[in-house]
Parts: sequence; C-alpha cells; structure tokens
Amino acid sequence: MSGGTTTFTITPEMLEPLFFSDNIRDGKSLELLKKLDGIPGLCDGLRTSMHKGITSEPEELKQRETVFSTNHPYLRERDSIFDIIWDALQDTVLQILIVAAVVSLIIGTIQDPSQGWLEGVAILVAVIIVLSVTACNDYMKDGQFLKLNAQTNIHNVIVTRDGVEKEIPAHDLMTGDLMCVSPGEIFPADGILVRGNGLSVDESAITGESNLMKREIVRAGDMDSNPFLVSGGKVAEGNGMMIVCAVGPHSVNEKHRLMSGLVEDEAETPLQERLGVIAAGLGQIGFAAGAILTGVLIIHLAIDSIASSEWGSSQWEDVISAFILGITILVVAIPEGLPLALTLAMAYSIFKMKDEHIFVRHLRGCEIMGAATNILSDKTGTLTENKMKVTQAVLFGQEFTNASQATLTADKKKLIAEALSRNSTAFINKENGKHELVGNRTEGALLEMVESWGMDSHSLRNLDLQKYQFAFNSKTKRMTTVYETESDGISIYTKGAAEILLEFCDQFYTAAGEKQKLTHEKKVEIKHMINAYSSESLRVIGIAHKIASMQSISDREVTQEFIESNMTFLGFVGIQDPLRAEARSAVMKCQQAGVIVRMVTGDKLETAISIAKQANILPANLSPEETREYVMKGKHFRERVGLEIVRNDKNEVVGFKVVNIEEFKEIAKKLRVIARCSPEDKLLLVIGLKEIGEVVGVTGDGSNDASALKQSDIGLAMMSGTHMAKDSSDIILLDDNFGSVLNSVKWGRNVYASTRKFLQFQITVNIVALVVSIVGGISVENSPLSAVQMLWVNLIMDSLAALALATEPPTDDLFDSRPFGRTESMINNDMYITMITQSIYQIAILLSLLYTAPYLFDIEEGWGNDSWDTDNGKHFTIFFHAFVMLQLFNEINCRKLSLSEINVFKGFFVNWMFVAIIFATFGIQLIFVEFGGEPLKCAPLELKYHLICIGLGIVGLVYGVIIRLTVTCYRRRSMIKAKARESFEAEEEETKALLKN
Repeated sequence: MSGGTTTFTITPEMLEPLFFSDNIRDGKSLELLKKLDGIPGLCDGLRTSMHKGITSEPEELKQRETVFSTNHPYLRERDSIFDIIWDALQDTVLQILIVAAVVSLIIGTIQDPSQGWLEGVAILVAVIIVLSVTACNDYMKDGQFLKLNAQTNIHNVIVTRDGVEKEIPAHDLMTGDLMCVSPGEIFPADGILVRGNGLSVDESAITGESNLMKREIVRAGDMDSNPFLVSGGKVAEGNGMMIVCAVGPHSVNEKHRLMSGLVEDEAETPLQERLGVIAAGLGQIGFAAGAILTGVLIIHLAIDSIASSEWGSSQWEDVISAFILGITILVVAIPEGLPLALTLAMAYSIFKMKDEHIFVRHLRGCEIMGAATNILSDKTGTLTENKMKVTQAVLFGQEFTNASQATLTADKKKLIAEALSRNSTAFINKENGKHELVGNRTEGALLEMVESWGMDSHSLRNLDLQKYQFAFNSKTKRMTTVYETESDGISIYTKGAAEILLEFCDQFYTAAGEKQKLTHEKKVEIKHMINAYSSESLRVIGIAHKIASMQSISDREVTQEFIESNMTFLGFVGIQDPLRAEARSAVMKCQQAGVIVRMVTGDKLETAISIAKQANILPANLSPEETREYVMKGKHFRERVGLEIVRNDKNEVVGFKVVNIEEFKEIAKKLRVIARCSPEDKLLLVIGLKEIGEVVGVTGDGSNDASALKQSDIGLAMMSGTHMAKDSSDIILLDDNFGSVLNSVKWGRNVYASTRKFLQFQITVNIVALVVSIVGGISVENSPLSAVQMLWVNLIMDSLAALALATEPPTDDLFDSRPFGRTESMINNDMYITMITQSIYQIAILLSLLYTAPYLFDIEEGWGNDSWDTDNGKHFTIFFHAFVMLQLFNEINCRKLSLSEINVFKGFFVNWMFVAIIFATFGIQLIFVEFGGEPLKCAPLELKYHLICIGLGIVGLVYGVIIRLTVTCYRRRSMIKAKARESFEAEEEETKALLKN
C-alpha cells in the first residue's frame, strides 16, 4: 500500500454497481469485480491491504473522505418554528375561530370604531398565544426526538488499520477499511468479503428474501461465489473480514433510506390510540354542547328581535358572538392536552431515563414497560456484573485454585494459550499504552489468563495462518478454529460448554502430559468436577485440541462435526461473574410490584440455580423436589410444551403459537428458571406468556436473542450486545444492569400515571366548563365565560397543566400497585370518584356565584346589559376568577391518583416545574383580572373578592382531602369486616368438623 500516492484509481461510481441486487443475482457483479482485477486490483485501487487495512494517517483519511464521502447518515433538518406554527394553523376548528374573530372585528369596528374592535382583537391574540405555546412544545419535542434518532444508530465496529485491530464508531468507517464481521453485526456499509468462515447473511430487510444467504470469498475460476455484503444485511452465522467499498450516500442502505423519506414516523403507541378515542368522545360532547349553546343564544336573540321588531348590525354582531362562543367551547372541549400530556410525559421520561443508563429507541418502549407483568432476564451481565475472571482451573489433570498462577510447564502453557488466543474473536487493545478488552467478555477473561502467564495473546493469534472458524452459537455452545501448522498440518482448537465438549473427546491429557483414552468412568469423574464448579456459580468452559494432516480436510467437504471428532480434552476453567450488588433488591422490588422475574440462561442447571437463589428469583430454602417445579432445562421445557411455526398459503412464516397451551399454563405458574436455554426456548416462553395474556419484557444481548426481543411486548438489549440485538429492541440498557430494568418499569408506570393525572384533571375542567356555560347560556341568555376567557382556560388545562403533571418524577410508591396490563381502563374507580365529587363541588359553587353573587356582594348583574363596563363586568369577573382558582387548586389535588394517598402535597417541592407553573398561572391570572379590561372582559377586583375566590379553591382542595379520608376509612373498615367474617366462617367450619368427629 503506497501511503504517499495522492490519487485513487477506483472511484465510488465504479464501486456502486457491484452492490446492485440485480447485478449480484445475475453474476454481473463478479464480472465487474474481475474488470477491477479482482480482490488484488480492488486493494490496489483503494490503497488498502487484505491484512493491514488502510493507514490511519490524518492526511490519508482526509483524502478518502474527499473522494469517497463519510459514513455519517443523513438526518432530516429540524422543522423551523414557523413551519410548526403553520402546521398547527391547519386545524379546522382554529381556522373557523379565526374567521369568526375577523368577522367580529369588522362588524364591531363598523358599529363602534373606538372600542368595537376590542373583542375580535382579543380573541385573535388569545389564538396566537395558544398557537405559540403549542408550537414551542412541538418544536422542543421534535428537536429532542431528532437527537434520540441520531443516537439510536450509534454503534462501534472493529477494523484493522496499520495492521492493528481497533474499535471505531461505525460512522467513522472509510472506504478501504478492513472490517471484522461477526454474528449479530448489521453491515453499516457495502463491502466485499476477503476472509470468511461459514458466513450466512440475513438480507430480508433489503431484498425481502427470508432465507439466509451464504457469502464466501472469491476463488480463482469460481464464477458462482458471492462475496458481496450489502449494507443493512445482518450476519446470522459465521464471521470474516470485508473490504469496505461504499459508505454513506454511496451505500445501498443509505440510498434506500434517502428514497423512503429519511426517517420513518413511529406508529401510535397503544396508550396514544386509547387517548385518541377518549379525545374524540370528548370532542363530540363539546361539539354538541357548543351547538346547543349557540342555538339557545340565537333563539333568545331572535325572540328579542321579533318582540322589538329590530334587526341591525348590533344583532348581527350578537349572532357572530354566539358562533364564536360555541366554537370556543368546542376548542375547550377538544382535549389537545391529552396527546400533549402523553408526549410530554414520554419525552420527559426518556430524557431522565438516559441519566439512569436507559436509552429508549421507540416511544412504545417507555410506555409498555410500565404494563409489564413478566420480565425474562439473561444471567450474564444483567443479573451479574459481567466482570469475568478465571478463578479456578483443571488443566492437564491438575487443579489450580488460582488459575493465573498455574504451575504448568512452558509447553503445556503454550498449548493452552494458543488454544484460547487463536480460537477467539475478542482481543485486548494495547494501542497507546491502553489495556482494554474488545469483544466477548467470556473470551476476554480467557485472554486475560493467557496474559497473566506472561504471553501476548495477539502475537499468538497470527490470523494469516487461520484456515477455518466455526463461530460460537447458542445451539452448539462451542467454537472451533482450524490453523495451519509449519509442518503442513492443521491444528484444531475447540472451546465451549465443558460437559458438551467432553462428548466430542476420546482422549485426555494426564498431569504427566501423556494422552490416555477417555473412558466412561473418567468422563463421569470429570463431570462431577464440572458440576462442583457450576454449583459455586462458576461458568465452566472446556478446552480441547487435535492435530491432523492437511490431507484429511483437502479431500472432503469440511463440516464442524467432522473437524470436532476425536478431540483430546485439555481441561476446563471456572469463570467467576459476581452477582450485581443491586440485583437482589431490584428483583425483590419487581416482585413487590407484581412483576414476575424469570431467568433464562444458557448456563448449566447447577450454575443457574445457584445464581437464581442469590438473586432471590428462587427461594433460598427450596427443596430438590420443589426445584423441579421452578427450574427446567430448555430441552425438557420445549418437549413438554412445543412451538409451532404458523405459515400462510405462500409458506411464509407469519407467526408462532404454543402447541400445548394448557400444559404451558400449568408450567408457567411456578417456572422461574430455564437453564441451557436455546433461542427457540426463549421464544417459546415469550409466545406462551403472551398467549395467556401477560405483558412480556425480554432482555437479550446476542443476535440469537433477536427473535425473542422482537416477539416480546418490550425488548431490552444490552449495550454490550450485538447490533442485531440492539436493532431488534425497544430499549437499550447502557449499563447492562437489571437495576436499569427495574428503573424502566418505574418510568413506564410513571408515564401512565402522569397521563392519568392529567386526564382526571382535564375531564373535570371539561365537565364544569361545559355545564356552567350551557346552563348560564340558557338561564341568563349569556355565557358567564367570554370567548377570550375560555381560550385562557383552554391554555391552562391543555399546555400548562399537561407540562406540570407530565413532569412529576416517579417514586417508589409506583411499586406498591399491580401492573396495569393490557386491558385496564384508563379511568379507574378512584379517578371517577375524584372527577365526580370535584365536578359536583365546582358546579355548585359556580352556579351559586352566577345566581347569588349580585345579591351577596351587592354588585350589578353580569347579564342583560347593553354594554360592558367595570361595574357590570365585576359579576362575571368574580365567576371567571373563581373558576380558574378552582382548577388551579384541583390541579394540586390531581397530583395523587389513589384515594389512599391522603397527603396531596407529598413531594410537592421536588418537582420545581409543577411549582413554577402553579405560581406562574396564579400570577398571570391576577394580571388578567386586574388589567384585562374590556378586551378580556375582566373588571379589577377588590382584595376581598380575590381572597374569596382563592378561599373557594382552597376549600375545594380540602374537600378533596376529606373525600380521600372518607373513602379510605370506609375501605379499611370494609376490609376489616371481610377478614373478620372470613375468620369467623373458618372457626365455624373447624367447630363443625370437631363436633362431627
């Protein structure tokens, strides 16, 4: 590779056709590659190497970026605030209101040029304020979710530059990079395979083809091979290295994304759909109420005009005012705040969840996690610390309690070190004085043991000698690599689950270094030792080796079964992965919250039971007989229950179902642990639990977990997991910690609770506003609330209240209730009681003020006046002021959903946003009343009237507390009576039994 060259002989336009699906299918891509002089010509043209990759010199990288572009995905620009305001203006109801306000402005100005324009202008100003607040909320929401979308696609890849393996962000990939591909990887760019072992790729996301596609390196004279790896494809099996050929806008996946509109809109979440139904119903009620009020006012107007035989511009203005009032009631009744409250609650939760190491990829994830009734958790890294360390080992027949200080001969240590270094995809990055593990943690622990022996795992690997590699997968639970030897032979290294690996061996090494036949008795002895390690919560990894001739694999098809036959057992190691300190308490809190935690692990039964007891998933004193009901091996579970694949007429997979659902129901009652669990077993458990109505959350880190993550209600991927697992998930746990699973449940429940709080607040406001407006309109021929005042109420109960109640932080009290599951109603009994009692109180107070305030306070009536002034306007100003104060104090009451929560001020000052909005609303309302004047139909009030209105609000709050106390006391008394009755009946039955005997 000539680092000093300043030009590339291959251009992006020459490379792009290599990855056209038609060209790959028709063999044209191979012909185009041949025109470039094959892989050697490709490497020369891109100034790269099949072994050392590109150089990492800044000038070189800059040239590549100039010629071939970067791999940064194109993200749509954020909508401007003006675009969002324009979108909001497309609302039909608002458009009608604006037109009506303009007509009122014109007629009023003609009739009274000095002040007739005031009401029309006031309504337009109120509309502008409502639009601005809504647009600002949407603008902030849009910016936040654009940022989240940008972060979703961030992941790292392993490349070789200057002959050194390193980990870089996928968006920093350059054309010419030599990139490692392994199971679970989603290709971030187009490339050509130059080294590979049994690589199978899932390209369904690109081509729609559901079958796995084999990819292999180009061999001389072979025109049927397919080395083309297309961006967006996923590695299902095998591994290898590819030369990156097309990045960013030149790659297939990015082209598809650009053509399909850059960013997919998320479908509505279940909660959004349910709120949409409620909002539509409230809107219909509002339409009916607005129509009734408008009709009543126009009928009154017509009757008056007939009686006076007068109809002029004044009457036309009254008609317009009636229409404006009716439309305003509709605006108030349509609960725009409901979706806004949910959006704000989710946005706030997602923002805060990042601080707790939880990254939400899909909105539904934040919401549905709160409904979870079952959590299926991996063991490694989720319940445990994922800080793997080899603590004990049995190697060459000798047991070492401290593996790093194993006293083996140099030859024995070298063989073990080669077996572990060469048969691995992980590596230790030592660049610039670093010492950090990149890759699988289990493999990393094995490499660290090699390093502790004073050996360099990187130099032992020597990938140039690697011939084949069969990657680890959850089915085989082992990995095998074949290397060429200097004596024209091959050396085969295998590692994996010790008891499984033992079955492929027919010899073992003694302490003296001699090979002996592995008899049945010796296998039983070794298995006892393996079980002893497993019962100490150690992950047991076996190591085997074999030397063969090159001839033995050159004359036949190489299969994993053939390669791994007749191995020699070198020994096994015990890897410790301590339980996380917070795992036990997190599991207990989940159980307290009514969420069942089940552990699904690939580990041995003994290891699984030991960890499950430590984590409190299983009772510590569980007897062996009881254990059989709580713990099963994956194979046994699968055989008893059975998973059926459902296909359509075209033989396409459309779903899954449990074969024996009744058997599943019985097993699921007590099952808490599945050991030696395969991906199919995990998927079977997910499907079965969903079939019996459970809401299932699943944690996963491997590409084999993708199906379970997708089929679950909520998929939680580990940050250290494969890109395929993360791509299949709804939530990514940035710290791989079960404590974060618990926190995601808490935040999910908080989203639901916050939305419910706002719902009970808004429905109360709606009921009260509609009732007093209609009753007032019918009885006094005028609505006590003007159009502008109604719009201010709308602003209070939509944007401001939504913001206040949606930002309530979660508390551990959320764990005291059961999960709300799939079918629970949005409005529960406690909410109905709160809404009905508050509505009755507020309507009673407001109608009393409407009819008696002029006599109680010796002021003019607010109705029946030819024009508005500060004297006759005082009546309806008191009414309006009291209405707002009632809502303001009820907002505090709505902070608590359960009537058993008596103290509505608990945690009040923790949420500064709520406090700020309450005081800001109160301040603006005072300004509104004192300085609103005729445009806002508000007359300044004396201090005593302010105190009366505030007092009525406080009484409403106290009234709410009294209702809570009354209901709670009644329920407790009923519970005590029920328990006493049960106790009495039990004693009576016992007495009858004694008398009978």
